[in-house]
Amino acid sequence: AIQNPQCGWFYTAYQKDFEKIPGSPIGYWVSENVINCFKNNSLGDVYAHVKQGISTSNQPRFERFIWEVSNSKKDVKWFKFNSGGSFRKWFGNEEIFFNWGNNGLELKKYSNSAIRNLRYQNCRLFFWSKISSKNFSIRETFDNQFFSGASGAVQLKSNYNRNYIIGLLNTKVILKLLNAISPTLNFTEGNISSIPIIYNENQSIDDIVLKCVDISRFDWDSRETSWDFQQNELIRCKSNCGQNCADLDLLSEEDRNEISEIEKMPTDSNLLKDCYEAYKSKWTKMFFQLHRNEEELNRQFIEIYGLQDELTPDVPLEEITILQEETSIENGELVFHADEVFAQFVSYAVGCMFGRYSLDKEGLILANQGETLQDYFDKIEKSEDEVSFIPDEDNVIPVLDEEWFADDIVEKFNTFLKASFGEENFHENLRFVEESLGKDIRKYFTRDFYKDHIKRYKKRPIYWMFSSPKGYFNVLIYMHRYTQDTVSMILNSYLREFIDKLERQRKHLEHVEVSGSTVDQNRARKEIDKIDIMLNDCKEYEQEILYPLATERVGIDLDDGVLVNYNKMGSAVAKVAGLNDKDAKKKVRKFDWIDTSLIRD
Repeated sequence: AIQNPQCGWFYTAYQKDFEKIPGSPIGYWVSENVINCFKNNSLGDVYAHVKQGISTSNQPRFERFIWEVSNSKKDVKWFKFNSGGSFRKWFGNEEIFFNWGNNGLELKKYSNSAIRNLRYQNCRLFFWSKISSKNFSIRETFDNQFFSGASGAVQLKSNYNRNYIIGLLNTKVILKLLNAISPTLNFTEGNISSIPIIYNENQSIDDIVLKCVDISRFDWDSRETSWDFQQNELIRCKSNCGQNCADLDLLSEEDRNEISEIEKMPTDSNLLKDCYEAYKSKWTKMFFQLHRNEEELNRQFIEIYGLQDELTPDVPLEEITILQEETSIENGELVFHADEVFAQFVSYAVGCMFGRYSLDKEGLILANQGETLQDYFDKIEKSEDEVSFIPDEDNVIPVLDEEWFADDIVEKFNTFLKASFGEENFHENLRFVEESLGKDIRKYFTRDFYKDHIKRYKKRPIYWMFSSPKGYFNVLIYMHRYTQDTVSMILNSYLREFIDKLERQRKHLEHVEVSGSTVDQNRARKEIDKIDIMLNDCKEYEQEILYPLATERVGIDLDDGVLVNYNKMGSAVAKVAGLNDKDAKKKVRKFDWIDTSLIRD
């Protein structure tokens, strides 16, 4: 390098130039153009307050996922708590509540907590994740929120254009500048406060940022784990066929016209495959509109900061942060995964089975502790005779490998499919669902649904699987509708009835074993052996697990969170790593804010 300074890895820098960068880092690789950017006023000095958030120091006690608590206690005891999260631009990662009831009385009394910057809490801010696995990103909000120590917050001063600052902070320009300040993926308040701002407000940037935020918000709210989830996207595509949907206004006129033509198709056919095509078409256009918007923002801000020789506006498709679960980028193409799209559809169907959602009204319906079927009818303002699909009455749905109950989960799904897409094309629609999932619907429910639910709800499930030791008996319940009599209902109306059915089937097979053909006799003997195993499993579950639990009439309190309440069920519920395994129970038994005698092995 000394002999050939032009080798490409020999750097010459003037030490005085380091002083121009906040903190005076030894950034020998930083160009003169980048150094000149730091001559401008910084974000924290002139344009915004950049603040650190609250640390509860006890997540299990003070923090909950938004789906764990009762809807009625939102903004009374539980408040939105922005807590960082994965790399995501524009909008999202809004999934945590924390206990700020009575103006944070309990948290303030907790000696290990750190209550910071209350003046800036519970305001409309925008946030970033302080630790990222990829790049820096800013997210907009539309309501007042608190924020944690894992999420930094920005509140603009005076009347500076909010969209201009958000747009700038989500561009490659900022990554370049942050690399000069602190070349790590740990973005502190000091780093963000030091970002130099060249303020050059214009309407074009404002419009583009608004569309970026809205597209990302539509994506976030399309998932049932969002508090503002309204309806499954396949149902929405069917319902909005041929209509001017608000989300389509974010696209170019050419894209809107193309989607409108596609979305007219399902109106006549009620075919799921047509709705899936409409769904893919709409979201493909949204994805690439967002991609074009981000590249245009890069182009404009690169020009504003004079970094044309340093940066290009290109954005890799992998860095577009919508459709993260449903798609992947393969050979430069956006590829949809039908199995995930239809897993979401099935999950929504189960939500309708329990009354959490409804085909007759968008948004959350039954989402408070102990609500009943009558509450469901009251909330959707329809009688039982008027609704499209009636939720399960007793909040217990069997999930078995054969049709032992007339109202099991497969039959309920079939009824839901007919209610949502009509009876005429039921068989074709069911075939398409199974083809998309890659298996028979019964196999999906018995083998995959609960695993998917655990993953989707981040090991804090709202539907609980009561399961015998070897898994021959399984039923689902919805925890928000759980009562102290739910376990007795499972025991008397389902488990014992299932045992009776198995014993009757065994007697029938014993008759076949004696009087049937040779082939029938052999088949009967094999079935008897299987039923004996099933009976032993179910009777053990009845006598040693479920009956003792039913007699105790165990109560739950949603405020305690899924981690605590699920472990009150002991071995009556399916084992989930990280939720009710040995280590999790050991952890829960150390909680000093609950009655740990209620935690069962």
